[in-house]
Amino acid sequence: MKLGPSGASYALSEKTSVSFEISKLIAKSKKAHTIAESLIKPSTKKIQDIPLFQRHVKLCIQNMSNDIEKQVIDKIKCSPYFALQCDESTDVSQCCQLLVFIRFFNDNQTFQEELLFSQELETTFQGADVMNVINQYF
Repeated sequence: MKLGPSGASYALSEKTSVSFEISKLIAKSKKAHTIAESLIKPSTKKIQDIPLFQRHVKLCIQNMSNDIEKQVIDKIKCSPYFALQCDESTDVSQCCQLLVFIRFFNDNQTFQEELLFSQELETTFQGADVMNVINQYF
């Protein structure tokens, strides 16, 4: 049983549940999504019926990511206070990245810090450009 966005519980089929678990492991290992088709699926006959195509693994990872983002935003909405912290850095390929962290009170009335989002800055990294990216997120 899992909880849906509205708080109602729903049942996942065993194949779907296993598929999400495998997709989570692939995402944590930071390997290509095709590893499921080429490495995991041929290894045993029991998982032949579990969908592990690259498109499905990508969709599972995206769904988990969206769910985590929604949970963080819901916690922020319940918090009486929050603070944003922006960090700009340039990687080795001269690509400018903006990282936005958020700190807020969680249910235990302690501070919690999360990465809210990360985005490539295609223009300059002046304050107005950073604010435009943040405003587009919200």
